[in-house]
Amino acid sequence: MKKIAIAVCDDVLNDALTLEKMIYEALPEAEIRIFTSGEALLKIMESKGNPFRMIFLDIHMSGKNGIETAREIRMWDKAVPIVVVSNSDQYYKEAFEVYIYQYLLKPVDKKRLTEILDLLKTYCCKVEEPTLHFRYRAQTYTLQHSQVSYISSSLHIVLFHLTDGRTIQCRGKLNDFTEQLEGSSFIRCHQSFFVNMDAVTGMKNDGFLLGDQLIPISRSFTKEVQERYAEYLRWNKA
Repeated sequence: MKKIAIAVCDDVLNDALTLEKMIYEALPEAEIRIFTSGEALLKIMESKGNPFRMIFLDIHMSGKNGIETAREIRMWDKAVPIVVVSNSDQYYKEAFEVYIYQYLLKPVDKKRLTEILDLLKTYCCKVEEPTLHFRYRAQTYTLQHSQVSYISSSLHIVLFHLTDGRTIQCRGKLNDFTEQLEGSSFIRCHQSFFVNMDAVTGMKNDGFLLGDQLIPISRSFTKEVQERYAEYLRWNKA
């Protein structure tokens, strides 16, 4: 099964390690990253988008506390389940005002934690919509693959052509997104193009058709593209 990325944010390292151990016992397929400050967690999320399927936040942290950290996360991700962990129940109201998923008291009850992680596992099995993350002009973007018809690049600018007709751009190269697109419905058909095969309406010898638009297939990519698209059709168009 695909790893389920989980963030644990607690400036008391022993508490973070204890929670990490409990999560692994209940969810062996978890991939846990520990942060000892809200600022460190936010820095990763701002630079790479949100790679986590669940976030555990301690309330009492130096610098940004758990509520402040959750509030900033909600500015760009309204859906990720956030679980607040605290030594006290006095922050219930503030916590739920930032739409947390659950509120756990320390020491964390293993049975309750297992119930929460079982629900997360079920959710992750049902919802695996892949996303693209990038930053441009101090803003972080998260795009579902299904929102993007194709991606092009020119002069160090990458353009994301959306299914609704809009275009969003960032500075960089197509190669910067190879890892995020690995194993997806996107295929590299040209030095300057990735195409979402889910958006393709036809194929010619020299390009993919997306309605009336032709996205070129270069000679160096032709063999691999033909094989992958044929395989895609066998599995998805049957």
